[in-house]
Amino acid sequence: MKKLTILSLMIISALSVDAQRKRTRTATSQGNVVVRLGMGVNYDKDDQDLDPVYRETKINFTPSVGYMVVDNLELGVNFSVANTNTEDVFTQNPILTKTVTDATDVGFGVYVQKYFPLNNWFAATVTADLGLSTGTYSTNSINGSVTTPITASTGNRNGVGGGINAGFSFTPYNAFALQASVAGIGVHTMKTDPDGVNNSTNSTHVGFNVWRQPYNMSVVWYFGRGLWKK
Repeated sequence: MKKLTILSLMIISALSVDAQRKRTRTATSQGNVVVRLGMGVNYDKDDQDLDPVYRETKINFTPSVGYMVVDNLELGVNFSVANTNTEDVFTQNPILTKTVTDATDVGFGVYVQKYFPLNNWFAATVTADLGLSTGTYSTNSINGSVTTPITASTGNRNGVGGGINAGFSFTPYNAFALQASVAGIGVHTMKTDPDGVNNSTNSTHVGFNVWRQPYNMSVVWYFGRGLWKK
């Protein structure tokens, strides 16, 4: 009887430990798959008292897929598609004269993100990323009803860049989170090749930002053992 009691206690203890392990499993536990989607629209407008008006609209899609290689450490690949439309109005009366530029860029890269849990809902994050981008741009001059392509302002561009960003993650549900970057430092170089012009342009941008642009906000889904079970 004594041996049976001891055996029963051992089984109950083992089941309790296993249940506790399952209860403490979180979205950032090792082995989970991470699907992230970032999207945003940025709009700028400068409107002077007289005719000149400048508008710029940028739409971004930034999905990524990651894997939790160990607890609180995510490694993955990201993609990006960005469309930028710029309208520079010189005169509106008596004849509308302006230039319109349309650019589309596609990017691909790798990233690593470290989570620092603060409580059951919030975690600080640090992300390092490196990627390539390629795109095309075209500019048209509009004078009344006449549209003329500007060859020297039409072409393609290729770049490489990377950065380190700090932010936070809010997890209202154990398999769903909202994430945003609040500060970061980055480097980006780009080579621009205009059509019909022999000279290409190389540019380098280095910057530090606090509270980045809205497109750095994203929604995140985690997939793993038991995360979506009630």
